[in-house]
Amino acid sequence: MGRDDYEHRMERLVGDLGVQIASVRARLAESPDEGMKTELARELGQLDERRQSVREKLETLKDEPDGTWADLRLQIEDEWDALIQDFEEGMASLA
Repeated sequence: MGRDDYEHRMERLVGDLGVQIASVRARLAESPDEGMKTELARELGQLDERRQSVREKLETLKDEPDGTWADLRLQIEDEWDALIQDFEEGMASLA
């Protein structure tokens, strides 16, 4: 996968995760369980901050030379994988 393709794919994935987080927030607002709402709202806030961090790194990735780009790409992928795993685990309680 080329550099441009990778950047576009990751931007799409980051955007999709934002939509998923917004969807969970909307469903959460309808829940009568205040304790769960508070806990999941906190988790969603942290996940969204991490998602924004990945988005910011993707922006800096565009300006990196090829050698540095490969290293930063690995960092982004590691952070993304951990973020997705945490999102899936955290949202499993809603299923």
